Amino acid sequence: MEKLPSMGRLTQILKNYFNEVEGILGVAICDRDGLIIASEFKEGNEEESDSIIGAISAMLDNYIDRIKSEFGTKGSFFNMTATGDKKFAFCSEGPQSILTTVADQFTSDNALKVYSAHIAGKIELILEGNEEVTPEIPEIIKALAKTREGELPRMAGEYSHKLILTGDYQVGKTSLIRRFVKNTFQGDYISTIGVQLSKKSVDLTDKIKMNFIIWDIGGQNFQMAPYRTKFYNGANAVFIVIDRSRQDNLKSVEKWYTDIKRSTEKNIPIVIVGNKSDLIDQLVISEDDIKEVAKQFGFHYILTSAKTGEHVNDAFLYIAYRVIETL
Repeated sequence: MEKLPSMGRLTQILKNYFNEVEGILGVAICDRDGLIIASEFKEGNEEESDSIIGAISAMLDNYIDRIKSEFGTKGSFFNMTATGDKKFAFCSEGPQSILTTVADQFTSDNALKVYSAHIAGKIELILEGNEEVTPEIPEIIKALAKTREGELPRMAGEYSHKLILTGDYQVGKTSLIRRFVKNTFQGDYISTIGVQLSKKSVDLTDKIKMNFIIWDIGGQNFQMAPYRTKFYNGANAVFIVIDRSRQDNLKSVEKWYTDIKRSTEKNIPIVIVGNKSDLIDQLVISEDDIKEVAKQFGFHYILTSAKTGEHVNDAFLYIAYRVIETL
C-alpha cells in the first residue's frame, strides 16, 4: 500500500471511522487546547456541516477546561454526553490530541467507545511521526464492537486476568509486553529464560477495572517443555505471537496451540498476533496468510508493531473484553 503523508492518513482514518460506525455525523481531531487539526463530516449540505462543526466547537469550549483540570497533558480517557438528539464522544489515547465524535442518538455507545479508543490511538502514533501506521481498522476491532451487541456485563468491580504470551524465540513477546505496560521499545534482544511476569491495571469503564497479569513464556521449545504446563495453569487467554518477517514462522501456531490444549482444561480465547508489521520491506507472511490460519483454528488475529506501538493496546484490550464477557 502506498504511504500517505500524515494529514492524508489522518483524513483517511476518519473516513474509515465513518464507514464502520453507523450514525456518525461528524468527527474532529483537536489538540489539548481545543484547536481543530482535522475533521470530516457526513456527506450532505454545507449548512448541515457548518452546524455540526459549530456544535463540536461549542462542546469543546465547554469541555476543554475540564480535560485540563482532570487529566493535564497525560492520560487516556473516554467521555460521552448527550444533548438533544445528538451524542458527543470525547476520547484521547495520549497527550497530543482529543478525538471528538458527533453521532445520532441511535448510535451504539459501545461502538463509539471501542472505535474511538482505536482511532485515537492511531492518531497519537501518526502525530508522533510514525510513518508506518496505516489507516485501516483491523478485524479484531470490528469483532469487539459487535461482541454481545457491544455491551459489557453490567457488573461493576475489579477483576484479574492471567494472559499468556507464547511463540518462538525472538518473535517480540517481551517487546509487546513492554510496549503495553510501559509504552517503551528496546531494540536490543535479550532472550527470556523460563517465564517473566508483568502487571498493568486498565479501567475498561468507569466501573470496571481489569488487572492484567501477563506471563511472558520463553520460546525455547525443548528446554522449557516440562515446565510449561504449570505456566499455563489458570490462564484466561493466550496470545500466540509470530514474527511476520520470518519465513515459515506461521507454522508454529499449530505447535503452540497443541501445547496449549495439552496444558489447559477449558476453552479460552486465543489470538494470533502477527508482530513486527513495521518491517514493510522484510515481511514474508501476509495478512491473508494469517487470516487463513486463524480461520482454520477459529481464532481472531491482529497485526502489531511493538516498535511503533500500532495495535498493541487493541490486542490487550480485546482480550480483556473477551474475558469480562465470560464472567
